Amino acid sequence: MTEAQYDRLLSFVSVHHAIRAEKVLIQDQIAEQMIPTPREIDISCGQCLIFSAGDETKVLALLLQNNVRWGSLFRRAGAQRIYEKLKEFEG
Repeated sequence: MTEAQYDRLLSFVSVHHAIRAEKVLIQDQIAEQMIPTPREIDISCGQCLIFSAGDETKVLALLLQNNVRWGSLFRRAGAQRIYEKLKEFEG
């Protein structure tokens, strides 16, 4: 899958949590990609993960189970650089 095909973006509260999230998803064989946080999104961490909407429920459940704190979940139209916030972390 190419970067443009991923339609979900997950921001993080810290780089530490972003790296932990990537490890968790790789272990569970979920297709994802770590990218620099787009300028259009105002958050504190410079890294985010993109993945497919079809994996959204599984991704969020895995991160919760592994105590990975994320910031916000966005719907993403990568080619147009359009991001719509869907939810924030409720921990």
